[in-house]
Amino acid sequence: MDLTIKNNEAKFLVRLADTSLILGQRLAEMCSNGPFLEEDIALSNISLDLFGRAEEMYKIICDIEGNNFTPDDLVFRRNEREYFNIKLVEQPNEDFAWVIVRQFLHDIYVQEVYTQLLNSENSEVVGLAQKVLKEVRYSYIHSKDWMERLGLGTEESNARVQSAVDHQLKYIEEIFAFDELDKTYLADSDQLRSVWENDVNATLAACNLERKEIMPLTMRDFRDGFHSEHIGHLLSIMQYLPRAYPDAKW
Repeated sequence: MDLTIKNNEAKFLVRLADTSLILGQRLAEMCSNGPFLEEDIALSNISLDLFGRAEEMYKIICDIEGNNFTPDDLVFRRNEREYFNIKLVEQPNEDFAWVIVRQFLHDIYVQEVYTQLLNSENSEVVGLAQKVLKEVRYSYIHSKDWMERLGLGTEESNARVQSAVDHQLKYIEEIFAFDELDKTYLADSDQLRSVWENDVNATLAACNLERKEIMPLTMRDFRDGFHSEHIGHLLSIMQYLPRAYPDAKW
């Protein structure tokens, strides 16, 4: 089956759908692994929101592409190089602080992206953006609250969240290396970076965290299907059953 996405709008949207899907899978790994029950439930609920968001976006993409394939095809039958999520979201759950920092950096970015998509010429995208913004607002409040609690908590919690910030900021620069698709379908790509930078810098300062000078990655861009070493392991788990039993009915 040819799963090549040809339409430019669909190529742009699949980046957002893949980012939601892969982060949803990472958060799903936290089920039963949260620091306490309420947080376990919170992370699981955010994961479900991400999966639902991805599914709805894949449906829009399939419609744009003439319904030659299904959302399940896009999720379970593409290999690493056919995924176009930002590298940040595929990073593993090293500890709870890493989970929170990854979510926080993602939430600021996505909140502004979907705010700008309210201006899309595609009415289905606008409708989805309106729904997503409600979900992202909750996730943002949740992740920012934990940034404050960890950053202003104990010496160890501060050290752990600082370590997570130092590592994950390496995966940010590629997000803002906007190409023509980004500039076409985002209302203001420069504003996206400005909003992200202002929020991150203000939050880190308020949480007794430092934004150190980080050497950006030399890896090729996610827009070309290039990833960290972690994506293959993640997909092998996520895709195992549908690939092993392709004709099974669930």
